[in-house]
Amino acid sequence: MASKNNNGYITGDVIIEILSRLSGKSLMRLKCVCKYWSTLIRNSSFISRHFHHHSNTGQLFVQHYDQSTEKYTFALFPNGTLANSRDDYYNLGDLQMPTDPGFLGILNGIIGLCVWNHIVLWNPAIREIRFVPIPEPDIPFFTDLQRSFSGFGLDPTTNNYKVVRVWAYGEHNDELDLNWLVAVYNLYADSWRTFEVDLPITSEERYGLSNTCMDGFYHWMTYFSDRITIFTFDMDKEVFGDIAGPPITIYYCGDIFLHNNSVSLIHLEHWDAGEKFFDIWVMKEKGFWSKELTIGPLLDVWDRPLGLWKNGEVIFLQNKTSDLVLYNYNTQEIKVFDQIRGYYGLKSAIYKENLVSIKRGNEHEEGNNAFDLTRIQDVPYCW
Repeated sequence: MASKNNNGYITGDVIIEILSRLSGKSLMRLKCVCKYWSTLIRNSSFISRHFHHHSNTGQLFVQHYDQSTEKYTFALFPNGTLANSRDDYYNLGDLQMPTDPGFLGILNGIIGLCVWNHIVLWNPAIREIRFVPIPEPDIPFFTDLQRSFSGFGLDPTTNNYKVVRVWAYGEHNDELDLNWLVAVYNLYADSWRTFEVDLPITSEERYGLSNTCMDGFYHWMTYFSDRITIFTFDMDKEVFGDIAGPPITIYYCGDIFLHNNSVSLIHLEHWDAGEKFFDIWVMKEKGFWSKELTIGPLLDVWDRPLGLWKNGEVIFLQNKTSDLVLYNYNTQEIKVFDQIRGYYGLKSAIYKENLVSIKRGNEHEEGNNAFDLTRIQDVPYCW
């Protein structure tokens, strides 16, 4: 591919290739250069090219507690080599929260959070935030809300982002006699649909540590009759299902996450003389699990693995003081980030930049943000 035409000007395909390599922050500035560049950067084909470009590598995203500000904040780790560098990570300054938000995960560069009675969708690459109030559940007056949980996914049929919110309600805290109300938010339509459903859940659901939406299905881990079960929601058909978990004991079970396009699960295999061994189970096909990796021995200073990074070579963990730890099990390199600490536990996932907009249809004028970043500080936080 020639870099210049006969008149000495750089050709359009070279410009596109150069722009595809740049960060979202740089591209947002370059939109002001000319109308052509502004239109190009918003083009769906360019957005897809930028997202899938080999230079747009997966970064480690960590939600943690910042002791200096006494707020919860978010950091990105671009480098997975564990090399000594002052550029190990940088904080994303758009959001800082006074208490621990519910982390729904990351899907195609969009971060989902659950904050009290709101869903927050956030695209850090282009500094857009979508602030979505959750509808008040309409339940009979003689019943009480027992619990709720949420999921954030993509409908592959329509390429539309959706949020699902589930409430359990009943009388006298009876776990065996619960009713279930569901609300699904459609990003394109900017609307909620609410319906009743029968769910055979008899114990508390657990969020995956990273986003667990794959192939249009969101996954949670739960327990049925002392067995691990993966509870699913189909973002297309908007129906629930369940999948048998691996044959392991519940007591030592960790959380689910996505690895190499598969639902995976961390399990503490055994703890011997202060040393821990963790197994990574991978669901290769629906309901069929295999043990892919054993991590250890790790001394008792380690608390739990959070997931895998950089082709599965780097394990990100949390130690007993809730510090972030990166560990390469091939080279035995260890790096502790005592400034990255989770008050109630770290939450993390793999992040890739995406230029896709999450604004509403009438919010695409220049300078009109979908949500004022400062307003979120005034919202009560609980989930």
